[in-house]
Amino acid sequence: MTKRDAPETILKPSRRQLLAGAAALGATALTPAFSRRAFADDRKVLKVMSWEQFQPGEKDGWNALFDKFNQSQDKYKVEWTGWPAGQYISNVVIQAKAGGIDADVLMAMPDLAAQVIRKFKLAEPLDAIVSELGITPSGGHEFLKQDGKLYGLSAIDVNFALVYNKALFEKAGVSPATSQDEWIETTKKLTHRPDQFGIALTNNISDGGEWWFQLQNFCLPYDGKWAEGKTPLANSPETVKGLELWKSLYEVGTPQGTAQSAIMKLAADGRVAQAWGVNPTVVVLRATNPDIYPELRSAAPPWPSKRSLDRIHPLIALKSSKNVDGALAFIKFAMAPDNMAALMEQNLYVIPPYDLAAKSEKFKSFLADKPWVTGYQEAKQVSPIDVMGDFAYVDDQFGRIVMQNLQSALKPGGSVKAAMDAAQKQLEALAKKV
Repeated sequence: MTKRDAPETILKPSRRQLLAGAAALGATALTPAFSRRAFADDRKVLKVMSWEQFQPGEKDGWNALFDKFNQSQDKYKVEWTGWPAGQYISNVVIQAKAGGIDADVLMAMPDLAAQVIRKFKLAEPLDAIVSELGITPSGGHEFLKQDGKLYGLSAIDVNFALVYNKALFEKAGVSPATSQDEWIETTKKLTHRPDQFGIALTNNISDGGEWWFQLQNFCLPYDGKWAEGKTPLANSPETVKGLELWKSLYEVGTPQGTAQSAIMKLAADGRVAQAWGVNPTVVVLRATNPDIYPELRSAAPPWPSKRSLDRIHPLIALKSSKNVDGALAFIKFAMAPDNMAALMEQNLYVIPPYDLAAKSEKFKSFLADKPWVTGYQEAKQVSPIDVMGDFAYVDDQFGRIVMQNLQSALKPGGSVKAAMDAAQKQLEALAKKV
Protein backbone atom coordinates (compact mmCIF):
# COMPACT_ATOMS: atom_id res chain seq x y z
CA MET A 1 0.00 0.00 0.00
CA THR A 2 0.99 3.56 -0.30
CA LYS A 3 3.13 5.53 1.90
CA ARG A 4 1.03 8.55 1.75
CA ASP A 5 -2.63 7.87 2.05
CA ALA A 6 -12.31 9.94 2.22
CA PRO A 7 -12.96 12.25 4.60
CA GLU A 8 -16.39 13.76 4.26
CA THR A 9 -16.50 16.40 1.57
CA ILE A 10 -16.61 19.90 2.96
CA LEU A 11 -18.64 22.21 0.81
CA LYS A 12 -16.93 25.57 0.59
CA PRO A 13 -17.61 28.68 -1.47
CA SER A 14 -15.18 29.20 -4.30
CA ARG A 15 -12.30 31.62 -3.92
CA ARG A 16 -14.08 34.00 -6.29
CA GLN A 17 -17.23 33.83 -4.15
CA LEU A 18 -15.28 34.46 -0.95
CA LEU A 19 -13.50 37.47 -2.35
CA ALA A 20 -16.64 38.86 -3.91
CA GLY A 21 -18.54 38.49 -0.66
CA ALA A 22 -15.75 40.08 1.33
CA ALA A 23 -15.59 42.98 -1.07
CA ALA A 24 -19.32 43.57 -0.73
CA LEU A 25 -19.06 43.64 3.05
CA GLY A 26 -16.03 45.89 2.97
CA ALA A 27 -17.75 48.42 0.76
CA THR A 28 -20.15 49.29 3.55
CA ALA A 29 -17.42 50.07 6.07
CA LEU A 30 -14.21 50.96 4.19
CA THR A 31 -13.13 53.20 1.40
CA PRO A 32 -12.54 51.41 -1.93
CA ALA A 33 -8.76 51.75 -1.51
CA PHE A 34 -8.94 49.58 1.60
CA SER A 35 -11.61 47.16 0.51
CA ARG A 36 -11.29 43.55 1.65
CA ARG A 37 -10.80 42.36 -1.93
CA ALA A 38 -8.02 44.83 -2.66
CA PHE A 39 -6.27 43.89 0.55
CA ALA A 40 -6.60 40.16 -0.19
CA ASP A 41 -5.05 40.63 -3.62
CA ASP A 42 -2.08 42.38 -2.01
CA ARG A 43 -1.32 39.55 0.40
CA LYS A 44 2.09 37.91 0.24
CA VAL A 45 1.94 34.44 -1.26
CA LEU A 46 3.60 31.68 0.79
CA LYS A 47 4.49 28.63 -1.26
CA VAL A 48 4.27 25.31 0.57
CA MET A 49 6.28 22.66 -1.27
CA SER A 50 4.83 19.18 -0.80
CA TRP A 51 3.45 16.05 -2.43
CA GLU A 52 0.26 16.08 -0.32
CA GLN A 53 -1.78 17.98 -2.90
CA PHE A 54 -1.59 14.82 -5.04
CA GLN A 55 -2.62 12.37 -2.29
CA PRO A 56 -6.16 10.95 -2.35
CA GLY A 57 -7.74 11.07 1.07
CA GLU A 58 -5.16 13.55 2.43
CA LYS A 59 -5.29 16.59 0.20
CA ASP A 60 -8.78 17.52 1.43
CA GLY A 61 -7.62 17.91 5.02
CA TRP A 62 -4.63 20.00 3.99
CA ASN A 63 -6.74 22.17 1.69
CA ALA A 64 -9.10 22.82 4.59
CA LEU A 65 -6.13 23.88 6.76
CA PHE A 66 -4.87 26.17 3.99
CA ASP A 67 -8.30 27.79 3.67
CA LYS A 68 -8.53 28.27 7.43
CA PHE A 69 -5.12 29.96 7.52
CA ASN A 70 -5.94 32.16 4.53
CA GLN A 71 -9.15 33.33 6.20
CA SER A 72 -7.50 33.89 9.59
CA GLN A 73 -5.43 36.93 8.64
CA ASP A 74 -4.85 39.48 5.86
CA LYS A 75 -1.09 39.43 5.43
CA TYR A 76 -0.36 36.04 3.84
CA LYS A 77 -1.93 33.52 1.52
CA VAL A 78 -0.61 29.94 1.27
CA GLU A 79 -0.53 28.02 -2.00
CA TRP A 80 0.78 24.61 -3.07
CA THR A 81 3.87 23.83 -5.10
CA GLY A 82 5.69 20.53 -5.58
CA TRP A 83 5.48 17.11 -7.24
CA PRO A 84 4.01 13.64 -6.59
CA ALA A 85 5.83 11.60 -3.94
CA GLY A 86 7.79 9.39 -6.35
CA GLN A 87 9.49 12.42 -7.94
CA TYR A 88 9.67 14.64 -4.91
CA ILE A 89 13.04 14.06 -3.24
CA SER A 90 15.13 14.21 -6.40
CA ASN A 91 13.49 17.45 -7.54
CA VAL A 92 13.93 19.16 -4.16
CA VAL A 93 17.58 18.07 -3.93
CA ILE A 94 18.28 19.49 -7.39
CA GLN A 95 17.04 22.88 -6.20
CA ALA A 96 18.91 22.65 -2.90
CA LYS A 97 22.18 21.89 -4.69
CA ALA A 98 21.62 24.99 -6.80
CA GLY A 99 21.61 27.09 -3.62
CA GLY A 100 17.98 27.43 -2.62
CA ILE A 101 14.53 25.85 -2.66
CA ASP A 102 11.78 27.72 -4.47
CA ALA A 103 9.31 27.76 -1.59
CA ASP A 104 8.73 29.30 1.81
CA VAL A 105 7.72 26.16 3.68
CA LEU A 106 9.00 22.70 2.83
CA MET A 107 7.30 19.45 3.79
CA ALA A 108 9.93 16.71 3.75
CA MET A 109 10.37 12.97 4.04
CA PRO A 110 12.76 12.16 6.92
CA ASP A 111 15.81 11.52 4.74
CA LEU A 112 15.19 14.71 2.77
CA ALA A 113 14.71 16.66 6.01
CA ALA A 114 18.10 15.44 7.26
CA GLN A 115 19.73 16.71 4.08
CA VAL A 116 18.01 20.11 4.13
CA ILE A 117 18.90 20.66 7.79
CA ARG A 118 22.36 19.12 8.11
CA LYS A 119 23.86 19.15 4.63
CA PHE A 120 22.35 22.14 2.85
CA LYS A 121 21.66 24.14 6.06
CA LEU A 122 18.56 25.76 4.59
CA ALA A 123 16.26 25.52 7.63
CA GLU A 124 15.20 28.10 10.19
CA PRO A 125 14.98 27.05 13.89
CA LEU A 126 11.45 26.46 15.24
CA ASP A 127 12.15 26.49 18.98
CA ALA A 128 10.20 29.72 19.46
CA ILE A 129 7.07 28.06 18.06
CA VAL A 130 7.45 25.12 20.46
CA SER A 131 7.81 27.54 23.37
CA GLU A 132 4.91 29.78 22.35
CA LEU A 133 2.53 26.84 21.88
CA GLY A 134 3.73 25.04 25.02
CA ILE A 135 4.08 21.72 23.24
CA THR A 136 6.52 18.82 23.67
CA PRO A 137 7.55 17.32 20.30
CA SER A 138 7.66 13.51 20.12
CA GLY A 139 10.95 11.67 20.55
CA GLY A 140 11.12 11.03 16.82
CA HIS A 141 12.09 14.69 16.35
CA GLU A 142 15.63 14.12 17.61
CA PHE A 143 17.10 13.78 14.12
CA LEU A 144 15.63 17.21 13.28
CA LYS A 145 17.86 18.87 15.88
CA GLN A 146 21.32 20.29 15.35
CA ASP A 147 23.48 22.21 17.81
CA GLY A 148 20.63 22.13 20.31
CA LYS A 149 18.07 23.74 17.98
CA LEU A 150 14.98 22.18 16.41
CA TYR A 151 14.55 22.73 12.66
CA GLY A 152 11.39 20.79 11.83
CA LEU A 153 7.99 19.96 13.31
CA SER A 154 6.16 16.85 12.19
CA ALA A 155 3.25 17.39 9.83
CA ILE A 156 2.70 13.66 9.30
CA ASP A 157 4.14 10.82 11.35
CA VAL A 158 3.68 7.44 9.72
CA ASN A 159 5.02 4.06 10.78
CA PHE A 160 4.68 0.69 9.09
CA ALA A 161 2.57 -2.25 10.20
CA LEU A 162 0.47 -5.00 8.66
CA VAL A 163 -2.87 -3.67 7.36
CA TYR A 164 -5.41 -6.41 6.70
CA ASN A 165 -8.97 -7.03 5.57
CA LYS A 166 -10.74 -8.69 8.52
CA ALA A 167 -13.48 -10.20 6.35
CA LEU A 168 -11.00 -11.95 4.03
CA PHE A 169 -9.00 -13.26 7.00
CA GLU A 170 -12.12 -14.67 8.66
CA LYS A 171 -13.24 -16.29 5.41
CA ALA A 172 -9.85 -18.01 5.08
CA GLY A 173 -9.81 -18.98 8.78
CA VAL A 174 -6.46 -17.30 9.44
CA SER A 175 -5.09 -14.72 11.87
CA PRO A 176 -2.37 -12.12 11.34
CA ALA A 177 1.08 -13.73 11.32
CA THR A 178 3.46 -13.31 14.24
CA SER A 179 6.61 -14.76 12.63
CA GLN A 180 8.38 -14.53 9.28
CA ASP A 181 7.61 -18.13 8.20
CA GLU A 182 3.99 -17.86 9.31
CA TRP A 183 3.65 -14.67 7.27
CA ILE A 184 4.61 -16.51 4.10
CA GLU A 185 2.19 -19.39 4.82
CA THR A 186 -0.69 -17.05 5.69
CA THR A 187 -0.10 -15.03 2.54
CA LYS A 188 -0.16 -18.22 0.46
CA LYS A 189 -3.51 -19.27 1.96
CA LEU A 190 -5.00 -15.87 1.20
CA THR A 191 -3.97 -15.91 -2.47
CA HIS A 192 -6.31 -17.10 -5.21
CA ARG A 193 -4.95 -15.59 -8.43
CA PRO A 194 -6.27 -13.72 -10.32
CA ASP A 195 -9.31 -13.04 -8.13
CA GLN A 196 -7.60 -12.43 -4.81
CA PHE A 197 -4.04 -11.64 -3.73
CA GLY A 198 -2.56 -12.36 -0.33
CA ILE A 199 -0.52 -9.21 0.01
CA ALA A 200 0.08 -5.82 -1.59
CA LEU A 201 3.76 -5.02 -2.00
CA THR A 202 4.93 -2.25 -4.29
CA ASN A 203 7.25 -3.94 -6.79
CA ASN A 204 7.44 -1.75 -9.87
CA ILE A 205 10.57 0.32 -10.47
CA SER A 206 8.44 3.07 -12.00
CA ASP A 207 6.97 3.67 -8.52
CA GLY A 208 10.44 4.73 -7.38
CA GLY A 209 10.40 6.16 -3.88
CA GLU A 210 7.17 4.43 -2.96
CA TRP A 211 8.77 1.02 -3.52
CA TRP A 212 11.89 1.98 -1.60
CA PHE A 213 9.92 3.30 1.39
CA GLN A 214 8.38 -0.16 1.83
CA LEU A 215 11.44 -2.17 0.90
CA GLN A 216 13.63 -0.16 3.27
CA ASN A 217 11.89 -1.91 6.19
CA PHE A 218 13.12 -5.34 5.13
CA CYS A 219 16.50 -5.01 6.79
CA LEU A 220 14.59 -5.17 10.11
CA PRO A 221 13.03 -8.70 10.22
CA TYR A 222 16.42 -10.21 11.09
CA ASP A 223 17.79 -7.15 12.95
CA GLY A 224 19.93 -5.81 10.13
CA LYS A 225 20.83 -2.35 8.86
CA TRP A 226 21.39 -0.93 5.41
CA ALA A 227 24.58 0.81 6.46
CA GLU A 228 26.86 1.65 9.34
CA GLY A 229 28.43 5.06 8.84
CA LYS A 230 29.80 5.05 5.29
CA THR A 231 29.89 1.25 5.10
CA PRO A 232 26.94 -0.22 3.14
CA LEU A 233 25.53 -3.52 4.44
CA ALA A 234 23.30 -4.44 1.50
CA ASN A 235 24.81 -7.94 1.23
CA SER A 236 25.04 -8.64 4.95
CA PRO A 237 23.39 -11.94 6.02
CA GLU A 238 20.68 -10.10 7.96
CA THR A 239 19.72 -7.81 5.08
CA VAL A 240 19.82 -10.59 2.50
CA LYS A 241 17.52 -12.75 4.67
CA GLY A 242 15.12 -9.82 5.00
CA LEU A 243 14.99 -9.34 1.23
CA GLU A 244 14.54 -13.06 0.71
CA LEU A 245 11.49 -12.79 2.97
CA TRP A 246 10.23 -9.96 0.77
CA LYS A 247 10.83 -12.06 -2.35
CA SER A 248 8.94 -15.03 -0.88
CA LEU A 249 5.92 -12.82 -0.17
CA TYR A 250 6.20 -11.37 -3.67
CA GLU A 251 6.19 -14.84 -5.22
CA VAL A 252 3.29 -16.33 -3.25
CA GLY A 253 0.87 -13.43 -3.02
CA THR A 254 1.66 -10.15 -4.79
CA PRO A 255 0.14 -8.71 -8.00
CA GLN A 256 3.50 -8.89 -9.77
CA GLY A 257 4.66 -6.15 -12.11
CA THR A 258 1.61 -4.06 -11.26
CA ALA A 259 1.72 -0.33 -10.65
CA GLN A 260 1.05 0.74 -7.11
CA SER A 261 -2.09 2.68 -8.06
CA ALA A 262 -3.57 -0.48 -9.59
CA ILE A 263 -2.63 -2.54 -6.51
CA MET A 264 -4.39 0.00 -4.31
CA LYS A 265 -7.50 -0.25 -6.47
CA LEU A 266 -7.46 -4.04 -6.06
CA ALA A 267 -7.19 -3.61 -2.28
CA ALA A 268 -10.03 -1.10 -2.21
CA ASP A 269 -12.15 -3.54 -4.21
CA GLY A 270 -11.61 -6.21 -1.53
CA ARG A 271 -9.26 -8.31 -3.67
CA VAL A 272 -6.11 -7.91 -1.53
CA ALA A 273 -6.09 -9.46 1.93
CA GLN A 274 -3.18 -7.59 3.56
CA ALA A 275 -0.51 -5.02 2.92
CA TRP A 276 2.73 -3.86 4.43
CA GLY A 277 1.93 -0.18 4.71
CA VAL A 278 1.85 3.01 6.71
CA ASN A 279 -1.20 4.21 8.60
CA PRO A 280 -2.31 6.60 5.80
CA THR A 281 -2.93 3.45 3.73
CA VAL A 282 -6.25 3.30 5.57
CA VAL A 283 -7.01 6.85 4.43
CA VAL A 284 -6.43 5.95 0.78
CA LEU A 285 -8.62 2.86 1.00
CA ARG A 286 -11.41 4.76 2.71
CA ALA A 287 -11.21 7.50 0.06
CA THR A 288 -11.29 4.94 -2.77
CA ASN A 289 -14.04 2.75 -1.33
CA PRO A 290 -15.66 3.84 1.96
CA ASP A 291 -17.47 0.47 2.24
CA ILE A 292 -14.19 -1.31 2.96
CA TYR A 293 -13.22 0.93 5.87
CA PRO A 294 -15.09 -1.02 8.61
CA GLU A 295 -13.19 -4.20 7.64
CA LEU A 296 -9.70 -2.73 8.03
CA ARG A 297 -7.45 -3.72 10.93
CA SER A 298 -3.73 -3.64 11.63
CA ALA A 299 -1.21 -5.94 13.32
CA ALA A 300 2.33 -5.44 14.54
CA PRO A 301 5.23 -6.36 12.22
CA PRO A 302 5.35 -10.19 12.04
CA TRP A 303 8.85 -10.71 13.40
CA PRO A 304 10.15 -10.95 16.98
CA SER A 305 11.44 -7.39 17.44
CA LYS A 306 8.26 -5.80 16.00
CA ARG A 307 10.49 -2.98 14.76
CA SER A 308 9.30 -0.91 11.81
CA LEU A 309 10.36 2.35 10.26
CA ASP A 310 8.75 5.48 11.63
CA ARG A 311 8.74 8.22 9.03
CA ILE A 312 8.34 11.73 10.39
CA HIS A 313 7.49 14.28 7.70
CA PRO A 314 8.24 17.73 9.11
CA LEU A 315 7.30 21.22 8.06
CA ILE A 316 10.46 23.29 7.63
CA ALA A 317 10.72 27.07 7.31
CA LEU A 318 13.30 27.80 4.62
CA LYS A 319 16.10 30.34 5.03
CA SER A 320 15.92 31.08 1.31
CA SER A 321 12.35 32.35 1.71
CA LYS A 322 11.70 36.05 1.21
CA ASN A 323 8.92 35.70 3.80
CA VAL A 324 10.51 33.81 6.69
CA ASP A 325 8.14 35.45 9.18
CA GLY A 326 5.21 34.24 7.11
CA ALA A 327 6.64 30.73 6.89
CA LEU A 328 6.99 30.62 10.66
CA ALA A 329 3.46 32.02 11.10
CA PHE A 330 1.99 29.25 8.93
CA ILE A 331 3.87 26.48 10.75
CA LYS A 332 2.74 27.87 14.12
CA PHE A 333 -0.85 27.99 12.85
CA ALA A 334 -0.68 24.40 11.59
CA MET A 335 0.78 23.16 14.88
CA ALA A 336 -1.80 24.87 17.12
CA PRO A 337 -3.71 22.09 18.96
CA ASP A 338 -7.17 22.84 17.56
CA ASN A 339 -5.89 23.07 13.99
CA MET A 340 -3.68 20.00 14.25
CA ALA A 341 -6.49 17.95 15.84
CA ALA A 342 -8.85 18.91 13.00
CA LEU A 343 -6.27 17.93 10.36
CA MET A 344 -5.51 14.61 12.04
CA GLU A 345 -9.18 13.74 12.42
CA GLN A 346 -10.07 14.54 8.82
CA ASN A 347 -7.03 12.72 7.38
CA LEU A 348 -7.07 9.83 9.86
CA TYR A 349 -3.57 10.67 11.09
CA VAL A 350 -3.22 8.75 14.34
CA ILE A 351 0.35 9.46 15.48
CA PRO A 352 0.53 13.05 16.79
CA PRO A 353 3.61 15.28 16.43
CA TYR A 354 3.52 16.27 20.09
CA ASP A 355 1.51 15.75 23.28
CA LEU A 356 -1.71 16.51 21.39
CA ALA A 357 -3.99 14.23 23.43
CA ALA A 358 -3.10 16.29 26.50
CA LYS A 359 -3.90 19.51 24.63
CA SER A 360 -7.04 18.44 22.78
CA GLU A 361 -9.97 16.41 24.13
CA LYS A 362 -11.25 16.19 20.56
CA PHE A 363 -8.13 14.32 19.45
CA LYS A 364 -8.22 12.07 22.51
CA SER A 365 -11.78 10.97 21.74
CA PHE A 366 -10.96 10.63 18.03
CA LEU A 367 -8.38 7.93 18.80
CA ALA A 368 -10.70 6.02 21.11
CA ASP A 369 -12.87 4.38 18.40
CA LYS A 370 -10.25 3.37 15.81
CA PRO A 371 -9.90 -0.44 15.96
CA TRP A 372 -7.42 -0.40 13.04
CA VAL A 373 -4.84 1.59 15.03
CA THR A 374 -3.70 -1.32 17.24
CA GLY A 375 -0.87 -2.66 15.07
CA TYR A 376 0.65 0.75 14.56
CA GLN A 377 0.64 1.38 18.28
CA GLU A 378 2.33 -1.98 18.96
CA ALA A 379 5.09 -1.49 16.38
CA LYS A 380 8.47 -0.49 17.81
CA GLN A 381 9.39 2.65 15.95
CA VAL A 382 12.78 3.09 14.28
CA SER A 383 13.87 6.15 12.31
CA PRO A 384 15.14 5.53 8.75
CA ILE A 385 18.13 7.63 9.78
CA ASP A 386 19.05 4.87 12.29
CA VAL A 387 19.35 2.17 9.60
CA MET A 388 20.91 4.22 6.80
CA GLY A 389 24.12 5.50 8.41
CA ASP A 390 25.69 8.38 6.47
CA PHE A 391 23.69 7.31 3.42
CA ALA A 392 20.69 9.13 4.92
CA TYR A 393 21.90 12.11 2.87
CA VAL A 394 21.65 10.13 -0.39
CA ASP A 395 18.78 7.87 0.57
CA ASP A 396 17.07 8.09 -2.82
CA GLN A 397 20.26 7.13 -4.70
CA PHE A 398 20.88 4.27 -2.25
CA GLY A 399 17.33 2.99 -2.73
CA ARG A 400 17.53 3.22 -6.50
CA ILE A 401 20.65 1.03 -6.54
CA VAL A 402 18.99 -1.56 -4.30
CA MET A 403 15.78 -1.65 -6.35
CA GLN A 404 17.53 -1.83 -9.71
CA ASN A 405 19.63 -4.78 -8.60
CA LEU A 406 16.80 -6.55 -6.79
CA GLN A 407 14.88 -6.71 -10.07
CA SER A 408 17.37 -9.33 -11.30
CA ALA A 409 16.49 -11.53 -8.31
CA LEU A 410 12.81 -11.51 -9.32
CA LYS A 411 13.51 -13.36 -12.57
CA PRO A 412 13.21 -17.18 -12.58
CA GLY A 413 16.22 -18.59 -10.76
CA GLY A 414 17.31 -15.14 -9.61
CA SER A 415 19.37 -14.83 -6.43
CA VAL A 416 18.87 -12.13 -3.80
CA LYS A 417 22.43 -12.66 -2.57
CA ALA A 418 23.90 -12.18 -6.05
CA ALA A 419 21.74 -9.09 -6.58
CA MET A 420 22.87 -7.57 -3.30
CA ASP A 421 26.53 -8.42 -3.97
CA ALA A 422 26.20 -6.34 -7.13
CA ALA A 423 24.40 -3.58 -5.23
CA GLN A 424 27.09 -3.60 -2.54
CA LYS A 425 29.82 -2.75 -5.06
CA GLN A 426 27.80 0.14 -6.44
CA LEU A 427 27.00 1.39 -2.96
CA GLU A 428 30.68 1.30 -1.99
CA ALA A 429 31.33 3.55 -4.98
CA LEU A 430 28.49 5.81 -3.83
CA ALA A 431 30.07 6.01 -0.37
CA LYS A 432 33.01 7.91 -1.84
CA LYS A 433 30.63 10.68 -2.83
CA VAL A 434 28.84 10.94 0.52
